[in-house]
Amino acid sequence: MNELFLTPYTIIENKDYPVDTKIIIRGSDFSNVTIQDGRITFSFIGCRFKKLEIENTETIDFKDISIQFVNCFINEINVENIITTNFSIYFGSSILQGRLKNENLRSVETNNCLLNNSLFLLDLKRAVVSYTEENVFPIRWKSLLKSVGSNLENLLAEKHSFYIYDCKDIVFTFNENKTEKSGLYKRLYDKVNRIGYYLSEEEKQQIRVSLSVQYSADKEHNLTKIINAKLLALSISGYSTGELLIENCKIDSWYIRNFSARLGANFYDIKPFRKEIEETKLEIYKSNLDKVWFDNVAFDDYATISLYRNKFGQTTLTACDFPSKYKDFDKIQTIENIHYPDKKDKNYFKTRYETFLQLKKQLEASGNFYEAQKFQAISHEALKNVENLPYWDRVILKINGLSNNHGLSIKEPFVATIVLSILFYFLYLWSLDRMFNSNDIDWNLFGYYFSFIDITHRIDFLVNKAELNGFSLTIDFLSKIIVGFLIYQFIAAFRKYGKK
Repeated sequence: MNELFLTPYTIIENKDYPVDTKIIIRGSDFSNVTIQDGRITFSFIGCRFKKLEIENTETIDFKDISIQFVNCFINEINVENIITTNFSIYFGSSILQGRLKNENLRSVETNNCLLNNSLFLLDLKRAVVSYTEENVFPIRWKSLLKSVGSNLENLLAEKHSFYIYDCKDIVFTFNENKTEKSGLYKRLYDKVNRIGYYLSEEEKQQIRVSLSVQYSADKEHNLTKIINAKLLALSISGYSTGELLIENCKIDSWYIRNFSARLGANFYDIKPFRKEIEETKLEIYKSNLDKVWFDNVAFDDYATISLYRNKFGQTTLTACDFPSKYKDFDKIQTIENIHYPDKKDKNYFKTRYETFLQLKKQLEASGNFYEAQKFQAISHEALKNVENLPYWDRVILKINGLSNNHGLSIKEPFVATIVLSILFYFLYLWSLDRMFNSNDIDWNLFGYYFSFIDITHRIDFLVNKAELNGFSLTIDFLSKIIVGFLIYQFIAAFRKYGKK
């Protein structure tokens, strides 16, 4: 292995390291060195490493030691043995993969980096991953790609996976061009990088970045911020002792598994990014969602949603988009693994029923009775399919579903009332020989229809009791029961927003 010792405030440019290389940071390298505030301590620009290791085995009494790799290719990097606590590492516009794990490192930051495969950031004080469109310099990228015999199209086709585990502070951000321009442009204010590049929407969709964040209960966490990100997949798991903020993000597949947060979590303005071309999924599995706030989350835009054995507690749901059509709620399932939708346990419908009731309760707590009514209805549909449900309870649920969609619709009972009441009235008139005969039309019968649909009407409202027969009395009795039930269902659905 090639050991490399560095001189502070030096820049190494365009150099190849074709064998395994270890950069050793020693205290003796800083003897008689004056601190230069604002300058990077060690810099590599346009360099290429086969395998890189950074090591520090002694505490160094020097303010802000930092090393940066800009426009570099690092086939594999490993950082684990660091003693000093004032050391930071920065990667800018580079291609890399590897593993950085050390609780003494002050920070590890990447900006506009692409990964050969994956990058693990573990047990760090601060981990920052950013993509900033104003820092895309096409000339530098062209030179880097040419030097490693690659091209951007092939590199973008790969998945770029970040694994950030048990870091105290995590920042993951995308900063896009604020204009609608795309392509090359001149940077008049920058004498070094005169040409910049704004990505088109199609090019942004080609960047397939995934992020996995994991917490351990015995670790200290402060704050995790994921802002304006465009992700192929986001996975969150474990017990966070800090706060989690995910805002203004577009995430194609989103997995929350065995997660809880002591200080709460806020999910704001989240929707899929590539829902036209990707199979979008959202899974929440065995998580404690107490103190979790879902605000303006587009649940309806995800193709498949799985909610399995979660505790909602004081979960808040505001301004979220749920399916507008009843049949679209089939996308919300209660399966153990979203990747195997056909594997449903024997209590699937019971779990589904209880899950929807919990969501109804949370929506009512936030004052969203409109969406709460939907979950009330679909919970009854799920209950109808529970295997050991008594027969007559199943009949009641079916009738309520058909008559007013479990209290949601006034259309079904209104139409049914008109149609069935007219049918019963025709049969009633026919039974009295007042219909379908050769007599002239009695126009007064149209007026008597309104007396007929009054379920409190007397049996002799139209003719004397002596003219009634068993058939007419039976029709009148059945009409009162059925029409009365439909009127009640109409009123119940009409008052759905007035219920408490």
